Amino acid sequence: MREHKTNILPLRWFANLCGELVGWSILKAARMDEDEDYGIKYKIHAKIYSLTWPIYYKFGTFYRLDLDMSGEGWDDYDENGHPYWYFTEWQEDPETGDAWRLIKKENK
Repeated sequence: MREHKTNILPLRWFANLCGELVGWSILKAARMDEDEDYGIKYKIHAKIYSLTWPIYYKFGTFYRLDLDMSGEGWDDYDENGHPYWYFTEWQEDPETGDAWRLIKKENK
């Protein structure tokens, strides 16, 4: 569901452009934060975020995802009351060390 914060088109277009800058700058800042690179570029991206987020939040377009999660197939348990992760096991790639869970199709 789409929610427009304003009906003035040029203002909404500008705010949505600010929203693009918000997403770009927060991702760049988060990547630099993971690398512990807190230099001038980090501060610039943080400043871009702090200047553009209020504009986007007040006048931009937001999208809401309405899911009907009632009914068959949305619970985490099988017909015996076991959670779906009960029948999984960890697999690991010996070269990279990456790990994931493998779901077994048959129940024991």
